[in-house]
Amino acid sequence: VTRSMSRAGTPTDNSAMESINGWIKAELFMDFHVTGERPVHEEVDEYIKFFNEERPAYALSYLTPKQYREKYSA
Repeated sequence: VTRSMSRAGTPTDNSAMESINGWIKAELFMDFHVTGERPVHEEVDEYIKFFNEERPAYALSYLTPKQYREKYSA
């Protein structure tokens, strides 16, 4: 028995995660020009750091997630 939070073949069960995965794939391959010379997990780790610390987000008033968290956590 394999436990899962979604049904097989039903990506709509976890649409938020599917959306994030799509953004990561699009930006890694289109913007960062991943070539396959480095392991994928290193590329993803680097992208996550970039996303959280360097990439401003419109929904956060053009702050990075890190800046937003620091500004509003008190």
